[in-house]
Amino acid sequence: MLGSVRISATQGFMLAIASITVTGHLLFIPVIINQAGRDSWLSVLITIVPAVLIGFVVSSLAKLYPGRTIIEYTQEITGKWIGKLISCLFIFYFFHDTSLAIRGFGEFFTSAITPRTPIMVYFVAVTILAVYAVRNGLEVMARANQIFLVCMIPVGLTASVLTQKDKVYKNFLPILEFGPQPALMGMFTLVSLYSTFVILGMVFPFFAHQEKIRKGSMITMLILIVMFLGPITGPIAVFGLERSIGLSFPTFQLLRDIQVGDLQRLDLIGIVLWSLGSFAKISIFLFGTTVGLAQLFRLEDFRALAAPTGALMVIVSLLNSENYIEMYRFFRDTFPYYSLFIGGFIPLVLFIIAIIRRLFEKRRENV
Repeated sequence: MLGSVRISATQGFMLAIASITVTGHLLFIPVIINQAGRDSWLSVLITIVPAVLIGFVVSSLAKLYPGRTIIEYTQEITGKWIGKLISCLFIFYFFHDTSLAIRGFGEFFTSAITPRTPIMVYFVAVTILAVYAVRNGLEVMARANQIFLVCMIPVGLTASVLTQKDKVYKNFLPILEFGPQPALMGMFTLVSLYSTFVILGMVFPFFAHQEKIRKGSMITMLILIVMFLGPITGPIAVFGLERSIGLSFPTFQLLRDIQVGDLQRLDLIGIVLWSLGSFAKISIFLFGTTVGLAQLFRLEDFRALAAPTGALMVIVSLLNSENYIEMYRFFRDTFPYYSLFIGGFIPLVLFIIAIIRRLFEKRRENV
């Protein structure tokens, strides 16, 4: 059923860019600003090496096992039972990250835009759209996201240009006032966000041009670094450190404060684009979860799992936290360790084992 599905490498990497960027801008930037303060820009720059490493590892595994998802080749690398256990961890990771994205989407609207609207309205609305997208297939999701992202990037660049006159770069001084630890903590959180790139382990088999996977993955990571520099430094440069720390959605506040002559309320554009980006994130992770479950339990049609899985995600979204503050604490204190372990460390171990096994196989063939 999935064998004939093909998307371009550009479309696939755009899915990763949209999902990581939107989640990061809405939910992770406040955490990083609070952790790293004036050195948050340093946190972004020193994330380059681990981010590229994550892209290299996930894409290299796909190159070693072409045509198979991370759920399929994990069992081949580590054996049936250990592989099934690790596959369950990946599926849980995809499932839980989707529920967090749904929760974040609802918290953004009820906290910053429509506080009187029940949060469940947003949960159900975005999940229904995501289920519909998954049932229509990966090609539809990729093409829709391609259109969204082409619109999102110019808005981000425009916002950066329009706020340039209000930026005071002295707000970043002194550099490393409290030593390297704050910058390293910010880097740790940002790398945990980039670890969600592992979702492409469920999408790589459907790329039309497999030879572009590795190079494209590392370029994508570099693009993500650039896309986080402005949103992380902008609030501090415009509002100062003290006010930026107190903002729940600092990038949204930047858009809200932009005025071009008589034109105001440019935040409405941000609301639309962040909504579309959240939809892309939830859709691709719901796709990964349902395909993973179907492959783990050898089911013929993953689409039948989309609606019940989406309903469970809505329930878990309600249980994740009681409010935005609890969610913020989770992203600060727990998510970095949990995400780096499943999305970063486990793929690295799988890659090392796969390389060792290939070397032993070559030696046996030579003997």
